[in-house]
Order: sequence, then structure tokens, then C-alpha cells
Amino acid sequence: MFTKASALSFLLAVASTDAFSPSSIPVSYSRTSSSSLEAKKKIFIDGEAGTTGLQVRDRLAGRDDLEIISIADELRKDVDERKRLINEADCVILCLPDDASKEAASMVDNDRTVVIDASTAFRVDDDWTYGFPELCTSQKEEIQSSKRISNPGCYPTGFIALIRPLVDAGIVPADTPVTV
Repeated sequence: MFTKASALSFLLAVASTDAFSPSSIPVSYSRTSSSSLEAKKKIFIDGEAGTTGLQVRDRLAGRDDLEIISIADELRKDVDERKRLINEADCVILCLPDDASKEAASMVDNDRTVVIDASTAFRVDDDWTYGFPELCTSQKEEIQSSKRISNPGCYPTGFIALIRPLVDAGIVPADTPVTV
């Protein structure tokens, strides 16, 4: 489950990812008036009906630059429909248990969809970027350039947010074993 801190980092990662810059993503347009077009980034929350998915959806609902695409309740377990929506989206937020997240991530068959995973499935995977952008400039830049982002949970967020500034300031040596 998200804490406010980890949910914030999760949403900042969505908002700050280069894949969402106007020049780098395929965009869909919806007519907002007879004379203007507005780019909308498509977001699919796989696991939208669960606690984390509902919180993420609620936080994104007020954004007029995003189009949340949802799966029909009766199709939530339909692999083909999930795969279609995953590949239609500019960003997929996986709010699923580990095994389901791994399955969903494997359904991406294009090189443009950004995947953000809320489970622990990819936190130590070298092909995924782990962390939160508020921590430091280099972390923000790494997240912005990544197509696969593993969001730290509430416990790691709290620990990292407390210990990292102490390490950066030289108060706690980087090689010091720390137990919590």
C-alpha cells in the first residue's frame, strides 16, 4: 500500500518522465474547442480496482493533461484486453502483486510505453530504475530517462529518505552497515 510519500514519488515519476515530454511520445488528441487541440497522455492503471490502484487513479483524476484508460470490470482478468490496453498506453502503472506485475510487464510489445511498477517484483532488477526523484538530481534524471521504473514502497521510502541525506553529508559513511 502507498504512503503519501511513496505515492507522491510515484506520481512525480509519472509527471517527470522524459517519455512524457511533448516531443518524445506519440500523442492522441482530443478536440477541446473548434480551434485548439490538446495532447493527452494515456495512462493505464493495471490493478485499478485495488487499494493502490484506486489511490493512484484518484490522484491522477484531476489532471487534464492525462487520459486514464480503464478496463471493463468483466474483462479485468482477460489477458488479451489487458495486453491491448497496456500497449495502447503511454504509461502503465502496475498496482498488482509481484507475479501479476511480471506477467503484465512482459505484455509490453513496443518501445514507447513507460512502465511504473508498485510491487517488489523489479526493485532489484538491473533493467529497471529504482528510487524516487525527490532524493537527488541524478536520481530524477535517471527516472526521467527510464522506460521501466520500480517504485519504492513505504518502508524503503522512509528508510532511504532518512539515511541518504546523512550519507550524502558524510555523517554516515556509505559503507556502514545499517540495520533497521
